[in-house]
Amino acid sequence: MPVTVRIPEALRSLTGGADEVQVEAANVRDMIAALEAKHAGIKERICDEKGNVRRFVNIFVSEEDIRFQQNLDTPLAAGSEVSILPAIAGGAAKAKAAPKKPAASGGTMIRRVYLTFSQDTVTKPIIYEMVKKFDVVPNIRGASVTDEVGLLSLEVSGSPDEIENAFKWLRKNNIKVDPIEMNVVEP
Repeated sequence: MPVTVRIPEALRSLTGGADEVQVEAANVRDMIAALEAKHAGIKERICDEKGNVRRFVNIFVSEEDIRFQQNLDTPLAAGSEVSILPAIAGGAAKAKAAPKKPAASGGTMIRRVYLTFSQDTVTKPIIYEMVKKFDVVPNIRGASVTDEVGLLSLEVSGSPDEIENAFKWLRKNNIKVDPIEMNVVEP
């Protein structure tokens, strides 16, 4: 049964630049195998050496995270839409992060927020742009996105000033930022 898989920009070099591909698969595990058969090397970017979805990769079937369904055994009906969303972490943002200091002296902390995207902003690469502008590391915890609205549960780590500047920038770009819980000092 054919399913549509949305490919994030970070993996498009493996799909010849395609942002969507069609594969035949009965469940997510089969989908990953079919992707690997068509686009060699993509499985190792999605799965760890044991074949499990990597910790910082999120897969959504019909806008619901597979971790809240049947994980790799989540069934795929004909016409299902699957989105692969690697969390943006590490890389340049991590490399330039300052050594950790206690939060009281302005060190590293974690903030958890809900971001709400309007129809005008839902298709823009906002998280990518935020990482390029600010020394923060985001971790996408969950998302629900349609053509009209997007809701993203996001954990952001960095210095209190950088996090606050990133959130101000998001608000200036018409993204609603709502706290989930109090600040957490990174261990």
